[in-house]
Amino acid sequence: MEFVRMGPEEAEAQAEALLGVWLRAFSGPPYFVEPGELRRVRRLFARHLAAPGFRLIAARAGDAIVGFAYGFPRTPGEAWTEEVAASLSPELRRRWLEGAFGFVEFAVDPRYQGLGVGSTLHDRLLATAREPRAVLTVHAHAPAARFYARRGWRRLGWLKGAPYWILGKELKKD
Repeated sequence: MEFVRMGPEEAEAQAEALLGVWLRAFSGPPYFVEPGELRRVRRLFARHLAAPGFRLIAARAGDAIVGFAYGFPRTPGEAWTEEVAASLSPELRRRWLEGAFGFVEFAVDPRYQGLGVGSTLHDRLLATAREPRAVLTVHAHAPAARFYARRGWRRLGWLKGAPYWILGKELKKD
């Protein structure tokens, strides 16, 4: 297994392989994402590639991409940031959203889940962050919620109107 960092240009060139992993990871239980959802995710991924500070870590088995995690610093005014901010108290907004790294997307091909690939992707992506904290949202009943809890993420609150936890993690900086 090889883990490689990709900038926006390389990630864009590998978009179909990366999004194929995403679809395989989320098409089964408990997500049951339909293939048609890939169009929306493709548009969102293209927008994320342009985000300042975008970074992606991919896992390769031979020539095949089998997992990835990506993120970028979150900024006020983004739809996601504003939606999360509306769900948190002013104190939590200041503490967790100002100057935070957004752990945006994470997927591992089901054939490679349970082998440590996800943990390595998670840790390597967060190691690239220069920010003191990271934030994300995760479906409350997804296996990923348990994964993040084991990796030290803490619940900050619920996303208003959706069954998603807002999670935060302090990042140790040397």
